[in-house]
Amino acid sequence: MKLLFHCCCGPCAAACVESLRAESIHADGIHAESMALKLFWYNPNIHPCTEYQNRRDAFIRFAAAHCPEPEIIDKYGLRSFLQDIGRATEAPERCEVCYRLRLEQTAAHAAKNGFDAFSTSLLASPYQRHDTIRRIGEELAAGYGVVFLYRDFRPLFRQGQAQARALGLYMQKYCGCVFSEEERYAQRQDVSLDKKQHGESPAFNPLFQRLALITGAEVLEKLARTKVLIFGLGGVGSWCAEALVRSGIGKIGIVDFDTICASNVNRQVQATSRTLGLSKAETLKARLLEIHPNCEVSAWGKVFSRESAADFSIETADYVIDAIDSLTHKLDLIEISCAASASKDAGVTLFSSMGMALKMDPTRVKTAGIWETEGCPLARLVRQGLRKRGFSGNFTAVYSDEDRIECHGEIAAADSDSDNASDNGHENNPYSNKVINGSAVTVTAAAGMILASLVLRDIVKRHETSLPAGKG
Repeated sequence: MKLLFHCCCGPCAAACVESLRAESIHADGIHAESMALKLFWYNPNIHPCTEYQNRRDAFIRFAAAHCPEPEIIDKYGLRSFLQDIGRATEAPERCEVCYRLRLEQTAAHAAKNGFDAFSTSLLASPYQRHDTIRRIGEELAAGYGVVFLYRDFRPLFRQGQAQARALGLYMQKYCGCVFSEEERYAQRQDVSLDKKQHGESPAFNPLFQRLALITGAEVLEKLARTKVLIFGLGGVGSWCAEALVRSGIGKIGIVDFDTICASNVNRQVQATSRTLGLSKAETLKARLLEIHPNCEVSAWGKVFSRESAADFSIETADYVIDAIDSLTHKLDLIEISCAASASKDAGVTLFSSMGMALKMDPTRVKTAGIWETEGCPLARLVRQGLRKRGFSGNFTAVYSDEDRIECHGEIAAADSDSDNASDNGHENNPYSNKVINGSAVTVTAAAGMILASLVLRDIVKRHETSLPAGKG
């Protein structure tokens, strides 16, 4: 296959070229064991002239190292670009005109010069509108008789930036056109004015400045507006709650009916020799507020069940963490959370912890869709229970595939321990009259941290894929 690859800039091109060369191309029935890849430069949208020259020169440097003899249409034209844009000066209309302008030139050049297909490095940027780019590319492909090769290169975006920095390439600060430059300047002015008028916003909270160095300030703003509900505050749920609050989550609800007992001390955040007999939920709430005083923490010292579900307003949450061990109540929470996700525009995202008892190796803790989990007895019971209920949805589960360790003795269930007990469906205490299994903080805390990480990474991913065009 001969592929003409439009490059919007050197950094985005770096994210794509290696990936394209590594695969055998399959595109609309076309297959080739190898590919002739030619890089193509045509970006009359970039302004002012010095910015255009910086990006063009960075592209040429990248091409010289990775794909020599690129094809370049070196056209800087502010007036002609503004004529093409016309009255469409606001995104997304402006962006669609800009995409079409560049992709049509690419498609025409590909058809005229014997290329089988064309594509673009615009598909590497999480700040661009992928659906629009794909639609325009496919429309032009049909018109010019060539294939538009679509690939979602966004997962490679950070890798491409790192490669560009290693090469010393110029790194742009806005999408390219004069309008996106103006918008970026206006955003910076707005942030500066907000800080002067209102003081430090959540994004500038010094408690979370180390996190901001890897996520950016805008993600901290989103974290501050995010609501998480955690059901079950044992060795998994309590660590998840602490990790989320230490990461700037602004609203958190914590649910556990139980009080702290001696056997909780080996792995639950709120359990110490001084807190024995106190409410797990209220004690953890006090700890979380010591960490992040501005966090809105709601605590419920009660059992979650289908009958009590309305008390927690699950439909208002952004994320639900299931760290419940009672099988019946666990299944109820899964069903109700997934139903809330289907009925809410933004969706309620569920992450669920499976069994962490009788395990010693935290490196065996994994994530997978519930139907793909293996080696976890509780996950097997959950799958069976969901099938019996006619549940066909999916959600991410945190589980361990480590073989269970033989338990050396038993602890009476009166010394309650909601991390490890089995289900009996009792309304006030679902763990009464049950044998309790052994567990280690190194495993339960690891599962809690992974649950918190799923929330954080999902917020970062949503942020990157929802930003308007303006960077790339």
